[in-house]
Amino acid sequence: MKKQTPRLQSVTVLPDLVVSATFTDGRTATVSMRDVIKNYPAFAPLESAEECATAQIVDWGFTLEWNCGMSLDCDRFFELSLEQSDMIENVRFRQWQDSHALSLAEAAKAIGLSRRTISQYRTGARPVPRVVALACKGWSSDDMKKAA
Repeated sequence: MKKQTPRLQSVTVLPDLVVSATFTDGRTATVSMRDVIKNYPAFAPLESAEECATAQIVDWGFTLEWNCGMSLDCDRFFELSLEQSDMIENVRFRQWQDSHALSLAEAAKAIGLSRRTISQYRTGARPVPRVVALACKGWSSDDMKKAA
């Protein structure tokens, strides 16, 4: 049986424009909306603590939305939490896997690691080592894909 994609289960807006969310698989992610507003001016309406506090889960848990109309899908929210935790290589790893439409098993085979390790990199349970990041870049070249 295929595992369900983790979705947002609950959301809490904390002081100083911080949003914390729990996913259906038990993971939690925390994002400073101040950083999001600084990097993405379209999110400026969330500078108001009152507006930020309107965060709610919609689309069966796949989206976080505010009354002003701003929204983040659950994957991007999780990636933002990784970025803000200085785990940018984990975000890049997720993007590499997604851009090549690789399952956990296929990604594991492609770069010679276990499926469990791939899952840990994807979820941020373990930081992605530089050698793995380089292996992903190398695999992305046409020669490596043909060899796989």
